[in-house]
Amino acid sequence: MKKVIFTLLFSFFATLIFAQDLKSVKADLDKKQLDKAKTDIDAYVAKSPNDGEGQYYKAKIYEQIASSDQFKSLAPDAREQAFEAFKKAAADSANIKLKLVIIKDQYAPIFNLYTGYYEAGASAFNAAAPTGNKAGFEDAMNLFIKANNVGQYIAENKWSKIPEVDTTLVLNIAKAALNAGKMDVALTYFTKLADANINGTKEGGEGNAAFILPYQWLMLHYKDAKDEANMMKYANLGKKLFPDNDYFDLVLIDYYREKKDNDALFAKYNELVTKRPDSLMYHFNYANDIFGYIYNGDEGVVIKNRDALLQTLGTEIEKAHSLNPNDVVTNWLYAQYYYNHGVDVRDSALKIKSTKPDDVKKKADLNAQSKDAFNKAIPYADKALTTLEANYKKADKSKYKSIVDLMQKIYESLNQNDKVKLYQEKYDSADTKFVN
Repeated sequence: MKKVIFTLLFSFFATLIFAQDLKSVKADLDKKQLDKAKTDIDAYVAKSPNDGEGQYYKAKIYEQIASSDQFKSLAPDAREQAFEAFKKAAADSANIKLKLVIIKDQYAPIFNLYTGYYEAGASAFNAAAPTGNKAGFEDAMNLFIKANNVGQYIAENKWSKIPEVDTTLVLNIAKAALNAGKMDVALTYFTKLADANINGTKEGGEGNAAFILPYQWLMLHYKDAKDEANMMKYANLGKKLFPDNDYFDLVLIDYYREKKDNDALFAKYNELVTKRPDSLMYHFNYANDIFGYIYNGDEGVVIKNRDALLQTLGTEIEKAHSLNPNDVVTNWLYAQYYYNHGVDVRDSALKIKSTKPDDVKKKADLNAQSKDAFNKAIPYADKALTTLEANYKKADKSKYKSIVDLMQKIYESLNQNDKVKLYQEKYDSADTKFVN
């Protein structure tokens, strides 16, 4: 009986001592004496590691240490310890008193950890940005990931409606990973955003423009990996969610060009010029790619729908020229278009060997058409040269000499040898003139 009484007394006094210890901890915390509070709570938790209230106060103290410039050196891993302590405290479901304390505090320690990790991550990201410091970006990535882990813990416990894909935070993880060279992490978090069809936050504003990045990066990633199914998946998602952005169509144009899938390439161009009828770049590039396919393609390749493509080429270069009659490369391409057309017609005339009157007339008509095409090329090439001669920029020398060479060929075809000589002189003097 005495032994039982002694045990009960010991338990009672131990409880009083523990209560007194926590009272001291609370007093230190209220006074913001975090160094003393840390010493006291460490001793308390060491004596009673399973005490939920002790773990809760450890979480409060360590979270405040992490946020304090004065005391954060006391525990470099303060937030990690605070998070673990809070989870242990919250797991003490039988302790009604503790639950009431946590509710009264409005779950402040765990929410402060969430924002604290996020702010630390943002600070690390901004510090790394000016120099592109990969180690700094990796620090930011890890801090953002920890913020996300805390956020998902909050969501699992239904203390706040944090979404499974915490939009801006997940985007920041991926961006930090990308800058840190951690492509596997970037892939994971960009995929989370894209698969959730996220194109911004409810707040909207300019910041939402950044949410196109996951779709752009994933499309390029799978293009480089030669995974066409996933490339198209994210291209189509990006186009759906960001319909006013042409990035996805432009990447597909590069992709089809590299694959030499000209049917898909020209179909995509047709979509683009229909969508952007006033884009000089799109009309010019459409015409230029058709020109390259017909006249500069691989030897022996059969050109499908050649006549229809030439008609489209003429339409597109005419539209590009109407948008900017002074554009050098547009005038250059227009001149090449007419010159090559003249050569095509001349070659057709040369194939006629018959001396029958109808064939002789047909040959004469073709030669006249050829000459007309050569003459039509001249004003466009001349306009391009005049524009380049206005500044004589060194960077334009190669382009200038190529256009001069074209003019020589045109005049050779017209049998105007005096003009051929004139343009040879222009060609020879270009090196001394284009020096600016």
